Amino acid sequence: MASRGLLLLILGAAVVAPESPQQVAQEALELELGQPHVEQLLQQEQDPPLPPDVLAAAGVTRPPLGPPFWGSALDGFPPAWPEATAVTRHCQQPPAAAPAPPLPPSAFAHLRRQAAALAALHPRLSACCLLRHPLPCARRAWTDVLDDFCTDEFGVKTRQFHCCRQEGAARRRCFARGPDAVAAAAADNPPTAIVTDWDVPAPPFPPGEPTAANLGNICGFSGLRRSLPGPSSPRGRMSLRLEREFGRCCRNHSLDCARRAWQTGLERFCQEEAAVKTGQHRCCQRGAGSRGRCFAAAAPHPNYDRELYNVSLARPGPALLRSLCAPTRLVTKKRPVPELLGAVTTACCPVPPPQQSACAQDQLSQAIAALCATPWRDPRGCCSRGGPARRRCFDSSYLAQVTLGAAVPPPPPGYDL
Repeated sequence: MASRGLLLLILGAAVVAPESPQQVAQEALELELGQPHVEQLLQQEQDPPLPPDVLAAAGVTRPPLGPPFWGSALDGFPPAWPEATAVTRHCQQPPAAAPAPPLPPSAFAHLRRQAAALAALHPRLSACCLLRHPLPCARRAWTDVLDDFCTDEFGVKTRQFHCCRQEGAARRRCFARGPDAVAAAAADNPPTAIVTDWDVPAPPFPPGEPTAANLGNICGFSGLRRSLPGPSSPRGRMSLRLEREFGRCCRNHSLDCARRAWQTGLERFCQEEAAVKTGQHRCCQRGAGSRGRCFAAAAPHPNYDRELYNVSLARPGPALLRSLCAPTRLVTKKRPVPELLGAVTTACCPVPPPQQSACAQDQLSQAIAALCATPWRDPRGCCSRGGPARRRCFDSSYLAQVTLGAAVPPPPPGYDL
C-alpha cells in the first residue's frame, strides 16, 4: 500500500498543469529578451573569459552577469588631429601619463586595440616636443599610430573600424572627424567637409636621378617632401625610404651618396614588385644595366622642383593660408617679404581656418605700418605714400611675386577657396 502511494506521488509530480495564455506570452517574451542578437555577436569579438584564479591573482573582481553595453569606440577615440595650439599646449604642459580608458576584463577586443592606439600615441607626441618644429612630427605620429591600428583591425576576422576601410587622405579625414561626425549623422546633420593639408598629390614616381644640377633641390626641399604623410603603397614607401637616405647624404652634400641611395632604393622597389603577382613597373623588367637609365628618363620631376612655387601674398585666402600654415621654405629672402610672411603665419596659423583670412589682412597692415616706422631703405618708396596707396604699393611691388617651397600646393593664380 505504501509503495502504491509512492508511485502515485511520483506520477502526480510529473503531470504539468496547463498554462494560461498570459503565462505563455510572458515566457515567450522572456525568451525573446534573453536571446542574443546574432548580427551583433558576428560584428563584435570578445576576449576569452579568464579563469577565476587568474582574475583573483590580478586583483580584478569578476564583473557581474549582464555586463554594461560597450559601444563601438572608446571615449577619446579616435584621437584628435594635432593642431598647432594643442601640440604647443602638450609640449608646454605635458600630462604625466596617457589617460587610460576604463576597460573591464570582458571588454571586446576591438576596444582593447583602440586603447592600445591611444596609449601608443602619447609617448610619440612627447618625443616630438624635443624637435624644433614638433607639429609635423606630431601629425606623422598620429597618422602612423592610426595606420598601425587599422593594420591590427584587418588582422582579425571581424568588422573593422569604419575609417579603416578607407585609404590615404580619405582615411585621415574620416579619423579627424572623430565621434562628433557619428552623432551629427544620426541627427541628420552631417558635418561640413574637412579640408586638410593631406590632399597633396602622391610623391612623384620614379624619382629623378641625383645630379650636380639637382642636388641643391634634393637637399633643400627634402624636409618638405617628408613633412606630410604619404600613401601607404610600395611607391610611397620607396619614396619615404629614399628621402631618409637623402637626408643622410645631404649632411655632407655628397652626390655619390645620393646616387647610391637612389640606385639601392629602386633595386629594392623592383624586388618588392617581383614578390607580388601584379604588373611590375616597366623599368623593373629591364636588365640591370639599362634599368637605371629607364627610371631616370621616366622621372616626372627630374629637377626635384615640384615643391617650388611662385605665389602672391597680397590677398591670402583660405587655400593659400592652408599652404602657408603647412611646412614651407621661403626662397625670396629680400626684405620685406620675410618679415611680412612671418607676421602672418605666426599670428594667423593658430587661429581657426574661418578666421585666418581676416587675420592675415590685419597682420599685413600692422606689419607694413611697423616696418615703415623703422629706418628701412624702401627701394620702391611705398612707405612715403599714405592710406590705401601704401598698401597697394606693397602688394604690387613686394608681395606679388614670392618664391617659396611648399609641402602643400598653393592654389593656382587667381583661384582661392
